[in-house]
Amino acid sequence: MSRDRLLRAGAFLERHLFDPIQPEDIAAASALSLRSLQRYFATAVGESLSGYLRGRRLTHAAQQLVLGHQDILSLALDCQFGSHEAFTRAFSRHFFMSPSAFRQQGCLQHNYYRPSLDLAMLAELAAQHQQPPHITPRAQQPLWGLTQAMQTDELSGAGLGIALSQLNSQLCSLFGPRTPTRVFYFKSQPGQCRDFLLLVATAAGPGMPPQGITALTLPAGYAATFTLHGDESQLPVFMYHCFAQWIFHSGWHFADAPIELQLPDEQHPRFRLTLPVRTTPCPVYRLW
Repeated sequence: MSRDRLLRAGAFLERHLFDPIQPEDIAAASALSLRSLQRYFATAVGESLSGYLRGRRLTHAAQQLVLGHQDILSLALDCQFGSHEAFTRAFSRHFFMSPSAFRQQGCLQHNYYRPSLDLAMLAELAAQHQQPPHITPRAQQPLWGLTQAMQTDELSGAGLGIALSQLNSQLCSLFGPRTPTRVFYFKSQPGQCRDFLLLVATAAGPGMPPQGITALTLPAGYAATFTLHGDESQLPVFMYHCFAQWIFHSGWHFADAPIELQLPDEQHPRFRLTLPVRTTPCPVYRLW
């Protein structure tokens, strides 16, 4: 089936995101039967057409809240929810916090945002579906490192590169220039999604860590490593797949531990992300 029809459906959806459209309207605009569109959409995008439409509307709402939108009821009505209560329930299920809490703690870069449907998005999702993450067992790993507070919006682009360069330089001055380093990030406080700690670490040495060094122990378990196939512009699609698709449909669960970033280098020219995963739901939510 032509991908052009799916792109036509996506374009129609974006033009009428705040109109009272139904899935049948999107199917008609793409010249497909509703059943055919739903089947092809689920295969190519990884979720239902109605779920994606709701997710795009909630993404717009989340972005408006971060920008300071004060009237939650009008935002709910704009996004085609019939009441404040219905909007709050849907928003809380999607972003794991209420709209008012998201306005205080949310960020413009969020793992559960639904990116707009275009050719680059479909290409990245197709690559992710065809090449699932590499899952490996991991022993307990004690680490020493240096941390820097970051906001989620800063965990990509130039700000991330500058912070990593500074931390890596400081770490090498303490432990030697040939020290292999790894990059992690985790929440500075539980229950929020804006403020993180960026950690550049190396294997822990004997005894106590030097003054000013953060000691961190990665728990034993499994790790799922994803590879970004497109360029940096596809990071939102990549995160959407990792957190909003794979982790909910794979049978694995997030293991509540730091997430590892692996930036492109000579050996690995693509961005990689390693999630700690477990076979059962994590019973306790801690710092990470």
